Amino acid sequence: MIEKKVKWLWSYNIEKTEQWLSKMAGEGWHLTSVNRWTRTFIFEKGESKEVIYRIQYASKTNTLPQTLQKAGWSVALSNGKWLFLVNEEQTVRLYPTRDALVKRNRTHAYVMSAIATFYVSTSMLPIMLISIISSVQTGEEVPLENLWLFILPLTGIVAIASFAIYVFRAYRRFEINEMDVAIDSIPLGKKMRKFRGAWMYQLEDTREWLEGLAKQGYELESVRASIFTFRKTDPNHIKYECMFEYKVQPSYFATHKEMGWKLKYSSNMTLLNYSIWAKHYEEEEEIPRFSYDKQEQRQSIKRAFKMNLGMSIYLILILSFSFYMNILIKDESFVAWSYGGVMRPLLFLALLYWIYKFGQILISYRKTIKALEQ
Repeated sequence: MIEKKVKWLWSYNIEKTEQWLSKMAGEGWHLTSVNRWTRTFIFEKGESKEVIYRIQYASKTNTLPQTLQKAGWSVALSNGKWLFLVNEEQTVRLYPTRDALVKRNRTHAYVMSAIATFYVSTSMLPIMLISIISSVQTGEEVPLENLWLFILPLTGIVAIASFAIYVFRAYRRFEINEMDVAIDSIPLGKKMRKFRGAWMYQLEDTREWLEGLAKQGYELESVRASIFTFRKTDPNHIKYECMFEYKVQPSYFATHKEMGWKLKYSSNMTLLNYSIWAKHYEEEEEIPRFSYDKQEQRQSIKRAFKMNLGMSIYLILILSFSFYMNILIKDESFVAWSYGGVMRPLLFLALLYWIYKFGQILISYRKTIKALEQ
């Protein structure tokens, strides 16, 4: 007996697909083939079994390493770059890594986000919407064809944006689980929150600030945007590392956690990723570091400096242009009870703030490099 089932987005919901395949095997339906184009899974009726499925991607061969075979894994199905593994052991000691699958879903998520952003930004929908609203306000009759011109692109925008959001969120859930990006929380101690704006642009100063608070008995638990949450503990020696990476490899988080570092923050993307790590040590011990290679440390500092400097220059240029255009097109006093009169002071203050931050970034970089050379 053969059973066919369609799962349209199974490759973005890997863990749910694996659980579903295990459930089907428990009911006696065993996977025999997959049609990647129609997204159809084909099962054959047989003996009910309790098995664990593991889906792999970009496999060059159907042969599994001896270590995985000894751990009970075998190939249930191979289809193109997809490999479906099964394990009938009650206790699984070793799971296959799937860095290639993380990279594949990451690429899909970023490409879909870029397509959705481009489509929304180049759509004529805002212009048509303004035209229709203007017609309604002036009492003019809105032609039926204008409404259809509005509805059709709106439907397209909603569909593309919804799919892009779905793919990105599914990828992010899978990535957090596979790359062990879970934040290490602190169960006890009174909470205290502190605000630190634009902390990513001064990583070294942020590190020193966190270490100073740890000596006062405030240990960092988590970070949300610019809000830092601490727990009241005994004064501790804690080494913090505030890191920036252009691209984080799938093993990045798990590797450092195995070395005893606790993750306190990671930005939502593994491209242009910011993270904060913490590690306790005793006063008589050597201060732990992410890297003991000065050349590697220097490269890490330069990466963060280039990124932060570029972003600050970009924001200064955007704010300067917006401020100039706001002054140019408004024939009224600098401060007035109007949209422009409110925006001009805000833009001016934001511009001054980022010019100040630009200076701080330069000073912090020189200070960090000088401390590294000593």
